Amino acid sequence: MNSTYISRRFKKHTGLTLRSYIVDRRIALAKSYLCEGLSITEACYQSGFSDYANFIRSFTKTVGISPGRFAKKNASLPQ
Repeated sequence: MNSTYISRRFKKHTGLTLRSYIVDRRIALAKSYLCEGLSITEACYQSGFSDYANFIRSFTKTVGISPGRFAKKNASLPQ
């Protein structure tokens, strides 16, 4: 099996590309880290992003708000 075959099968069964699935999982992990009180930089690298600017862009595109606003919004919620 080659990578193209695996990618096509993955998309057929999940409706998502492999890349979008991985990014979505990393963003979910970053959201949980931000809710736990980690800094944006720590959440970025702990969730598997190696580029801070890419993390900010991906997070904002996926969640709809920046990681900073997400962290502030969720810091005020009772745990």
